[in-house]
Amino acid sequence: MNRLSRRLLSVPLLLSLALTGCGDSQGTTLRSAFLGELGEKTILPTYRDFDTRTGTLATALTELERTPTEATLATAQAAWRAVREPWGIQEALHIGPSEELHTGAAVDQVPSTSGIDTLLAGTAPLTEQNVAELGANRKGMMAMEYVLFDSQAGNAAVLERLTAQGDAGARRRAYLRALGAVLHTNAVEVHTAWEPDQGNYVAQLANAGTSGSKYATQKEAVDEIVNRLIGSVEVAELKLSKPLGFETGGTVRPEEEEARRSDNSLADLTHALVGMERLWTGPEGNGGLARVVAATNKNLDTTVREELAAVRSALESIPPPLRTALLQNRESVEAARAALSNLRATLASEVVANLGVTLKFNDNDGD
Repeated sequence: MNRLSRRLLSVPLLLSLALTGCGDSQGTTLRSAFLGELGEKTILPTYRDFDTRTGTLATALTELERTPTEATLATAQAAWRAVREPWGIQEALHIGPSEELHTGAAVDQVPSTSGIDTLLAGTAPLTEQNVAELGANRKGMMAMEYVLFDSQAGNAAVLERLTAQGDAGARRRAYLRALGAVLHTNAVEVHTAWEPDQGNYVAQLANAGTSGSKYATQKEAVDEIVNRLIGSVEVAELKLSKPLGFETGGTVRPEEEEARRSDNSLADLTHALVGMERLWTGPEGNGGLARVVAATNKNLDTTVREELAAVRSALESIPPPLRTALLQNRESVEAARAALSNLRATLASEVVANLGVTLKFNDNDGD
């Protein structure tokens, strides 16, 4: 059966085929192993890393406030980029505590540049507490990026603003220091919620379907995970289709590139792909959701692995930075978007059917 034929099969028929090939006891055991592995060996290490790296970033921003030089600016920028790695990886793993704590909104909101400029021009104290109480579009990593990077004018311009006379430079540095402290607090909260000796969400996930777990059934947990995976692929696709102008007639829209000030967009997409890969194949490449799917349909596992590899190859073929590739190598960006679209379609149809997942609407539907 070729791939097109499989796509045309109805979801109920695919579900029936899947259930026919996998007994309940086998499915329950495989899903239990998957959920335990996902929490303990994939999600928890990612949030531990996120916690550690945000602590390093907060320290670097404190040093930048105290001594604004080319060296301390470069150190802070490197620390910011380092945090983007675990943050990007967790995009596909963003379930449970991160949803309840609204970590995504607190950490990675599109910034209101006019709102930030107004804040910096004002006199309101820029303490950690005050910044923590700001709206999501004036804090988090992208607010930091706005003040910390300038891909057009370079670091000399950034440093000039950070050392401007009067209160202007001091307020920028104080704002960055407070943003770093708030971000680290956010990271500690979500990390500790997963730690076995603290919030222990690892056990909530591993014991899905048993008494005491947040998840009344294993299906409920798998549903949340698969929907999150599909949502993360869709978000990655949008991060290319929007600047490509797919939704506005094809004219490139550089202002829609998410991390254009730092030129970190391609790295962000690669980190997000790593999260998708770890969810599918497990941390060592021989487990994950793939093991559950392959028990009833090895060809489908192979298809998803091939499509993940195609996304990786396409992303690696885009000459950086993305802002110039959009104009000079548009076809390479379109190829990556198409690869993500193929992956999303397979997950949302064949994988959903194989696992009997209830597909839900997400925040991107209707965009």
